[in-house]
Amino acid sequence: MTDISKRLEQFVNSAQKRLLQKNQILPVRTEEGILVGDVLIISEGNIKHIKKRNDMLYVNVYLNATAIKLANISHENPTSVQAKKLYDADQEYGKWFVDSQILRSQYQKALDKKDYDRADMLYSRYCVSRDRAENAKNIARALAGD
Repeated sequence: MTDISKRLEQFVNSAQKRLLQKNQILPVRTEEGILVGDVLIISEGNIKHIKKRNDMLYVNVYLNATAIKLANISHENPTSVQAKKLYDADQEYGKWFVDSQILRSQYQKALDKKDYDRADMLYSRYCVSRDRAENAKNIARALAGD
């Protein structure tokens, strides 16, 4: 076994131990997605959906840590208040992240057209959205226990 293989095995083992210490179910990769107990996390690009049996519980989850925590919570209690707060925090992040990406794209187009007044205004709005997205991300990660 190479040094890299040993390090990778140690990393995986420590991650599994951390999850078990937090009383979380270990995620298992399947053909459909990632299975956490009887809850399935389905990925569509960067977006994840959480499904329990045939019921879609949460759609458009942005953060991986949020998806795993929501799946763990939903395995035990799908109508948890904690899950609602976590999902709302994740959606807040997603809203600001998408907004910041749109503003960044518009800013670049304004620069290409040499419309510097508009570019300056768009850059200011982009910075606000970017900062709000980062703040919302930190809140969601804190709620997820990441």
